[in-house]
Amino acid sequence: MSDSPIPREIFRAYDIRGRAIGSDAPLTPDLALRAGLAFAELVKSTEQVVVGGDLRRSTPALQQAAIAGLLDAGLDVVDIGRAPSPLVYWTTALLTQERLTAGLVVTASHNPPDDNGIKLLHTDAMPFSPEQIQSVADLVASGVTVAKRQGKRTLWSPRPAYVRSLAESFRLRRPLQVAIDPGNGAATVTAATALRAIGCEVLSINDDPEETEIAHPADPQHARNVAQLASFVSDSGADVGFAFDGDGDRLGLVDGRGRRATPDQVLALLAQDWLALHPGASIHIDVKTSQAVIDHITQLGGRARVGPVGHSLGKYVMRERGIGFGGEASTHYFYRVDDPPHITDDAVRTACRVAQMASRSPLEPILDSVPRYCISPEVKIACSDERKHRVAAEIAKTARARWPVNEIDGARIDLSSQAEGAWCVIRASNTTPFLTVLVEGRDDSGYVIAQRITADILSEAGLDPAPLLSQPALD
Repeated sequence: MSDSPIPREIFRAYDIRGRAIGSDAPLTPDLALRAGLAFAELVKSTEQVVVGGDLRRSTPALQQAAIAGLLDAGLDVVDIGRAPSPLVYWTTALLTQERLTAGLVVTASHNPPDDNGIKLLHTDAMPFSPEQIQSVADLVASGVTVAKRQGKRTLWSPRPAYVRSLAESFRLRRPLQVAIDPGNGAATVTAATALRAIGCEVLSINDDPEETEIAHPADPQHARNVAQLASFVSDSGADVGFAFDGDGDRLGLVDGRGRRATPDQVLALLAQDWLALHPGASIHIDVKTSQAVIDHITQLGGRARVGPVGHSLGKYVMRERGIGFGGEASTHYFYRVDDPPHITDDAVRTACRVAQMASRSPLEPILDSVPRYCISPEVKIACSDERKHRVAAEIAKTARARWPVNEIDGARIDLSSQAEGAWCVIRASNTTPFLTVLVEGRDDSGYVIAQRITADILSEAGLDPAPLLSQPALD
């Protein structure tokens, strides 16, 4: 085992993630083994660990190395092979009811093919916090000794039980034809099988787990990656289309007319369904969520509760606030599940819920009822990792003197005194050397006003606002 310096930059806020292909790749099997040892040290009360991985070509070697580290640390391992992240979450929560079980997923989600990563889970399937991931880095750097007892490895497929649980939770009111695009990613393991189990006829594209060529990145947050599915839905006449990201925890939606629903529209759609079942409930959203969603939730009698960006941080906020459903602009949608008990951002579960909704009544009128405001794409403003959090804090402090500011994650600045419904958010990216910026206005003129004010705020902070000023509102 190597004692060379570790690449600190790949120990990020939500997971370990970096390039895994190439002679100078920082994420190697040796590092995965050391991370397994370190993880085991931090979950000492755990007796076993569920391990799964996505379909990247670097995953098998990293997965087996991480397993070796866990076994060397004296933990037993339940190896479930190829698996989307939510299947690892579900299995961890299931098995921990009988025996304390943590989880580990080898995946880089929607990152480029040469990247990979490691997600770490507590026994309740909650992700490691940013601080805990840094503790893993510290232990990897200092070294962890192996245990006297060698753990035992067991192979098991939880997919039949998982699919059965979804089939028991969701029922269609009428037959439904759905189109899916898993992007040849990990959702190929569960998506089609689960949707058929609840009664859907499934049509698929990019659903081959052995295919190494990609038609598009498996990232449904961006419209260009859902365009192929939208055409497929239009050509096939399917009732609805679902696009999945690389590890199956994020979902894109295409309606029966072949129109891509924006992430904000999907969140509003799901919130409406949730509030019909739980009147007056709080809904978790992140600071990047459109005011249109907040207005829609409020009109339905719910309460939009703003939290930080990031799937792991969102889950902690939901747990602390006792919230049962939420979502964020990156197409993560969260549920508090009772059996087995855990909070999950499971795209297949969300697809089953949307299919159930579509079987009751067409989705198109609901999506059309959600107001559409003029919002920018997420704009990245270069700012070094050393400066970005300090700069974001200084911007929030300065803005407080002029406007209402929500500082739960950077600064979401209320500019409605300048234009109706206008706001912006300026925050430090948790994973890259940038500030991320969004602006929104109720209409075109409000968008331009919000954009100009935000550009001035960036200029006052010594940042180049050109990337923002060049951005028209999303269609």
